[in-house]
Amino acid sequence: MSYFAFFHKEELTLFPSAQKLNANFYTDKNDNGQSLVISSIHNDSVIGFRFILKKGFVLPYAGINLARPEYQVLDVSEYNRLEVEVSSKNVSDLLIYLVTKDKNVKDTSNRLRDRHSSTNIEITKKRQTLLLKFKEFSTPDWWFTAIGQPKSDFSDPEWNRMNQLSFSTGLNPKLDMKSLLELYKVRFYRDNTIVMLIMVLFEVFIIAGLFIRFYFKSKTDGKKAFSVDVRYKPLETSEKSDTGFNFLDFINENFNNAELDLSLVSKESGVNQRFISETISEKFNCNFKTYVNQIRINEAKRLLKESDFNIGEIAYAVGFSSPGSFNRVFKSMTGKTPSEFQEGSGQ
Repeated sequence: MSYFAFFHKEELTLFPSAQKLNANFYTDKNDNGQSLVISSIHNDSVIGFRFILKKGFVLPYAGINLARPEYQVLDVSEYNRLEVEVSSKNVSDLLIYLVTKDKNVKDTSNRLRDRHSSTNIEITKKRQTLLLKFKEFSTPDWWFTAIGQPKSDFSDPEWNRMNQLSFSTGLNPKLDMKSLLELYKVRFYRDNTIVMLIMVLFEVFIIAGLFIRFYFKSKTDGKKAFSVDVRYKPLETSEKSDTGFNFLDFINENFNNAELDLSLVSKESGVNQRFISETISEKFNCNFKTYVNQIRINEAKRLLKESDFNIGEIAYAVGFSSPGSFNRVFKSMTGKTPSEFQEGSGQ
């Protein structure tokens, strides 16, 4: 099919690569912190460093900054995924920054004049591959404060002007411990799975439409119609009894909708909100929100055990609006973070 070639975009591999890539290892010393770099390594197969996070800055940090020589600008606007292969020790989560030039920055002498777009993701100590969507990255409030301009001055990041990537310890630093962070692969690519699926379905509908047209044309012309063996699963004709609990079916079938709430369930099922709340409380001894979250967490457990999705993808797949809220609810219901649960399940 010609559109497969049309939508294919050659990947951009930053590391490992024949092209030179500069690696800078940094700590919070620029913010008057006390964290230390113990040692570093940069060869054809790994970029990494050993460090110790220490009290000093309000949120101690250390990280790796990658850039082409002279901060050469890279155009990543036609990609929608970032793949990172990483391993660590005493690092629970990672802040990943995509740094881009931005024409709307007024103070071009500011140390942080290049725009930072970040995402925070939990990681395990074992070697793992992170698959990150561009839409998961957003510009944090601290950057707008640092450059002294409001959010309203800016639109989306200029992905055709990226000049740096940064991999920093995250929002849960482990202090006074010898820590390790190593990168084995960094590449940008385009995932067109959804587009391909839509186009294949469109083509199927076109073929089906042509078939139906020729079928009825042959009938009209008095010609013998095609003989077609159609296999299907018969519909069950037994009627379901109206128990008044059809709203439970709706919840179970739509729990992965991030917009699911009591009013939506009531509207779609035709059942009074009060009756829904009282029924869930009586049958399951919890409120509506807890009942929905329990279904989502049960499905998340299954995906953590059986799928190759990363934690961020699972969070959105089961209906949470962000990985952060997913992590909080998961730990409150299971006593473990998603990473701890996944590691304990033998994945």
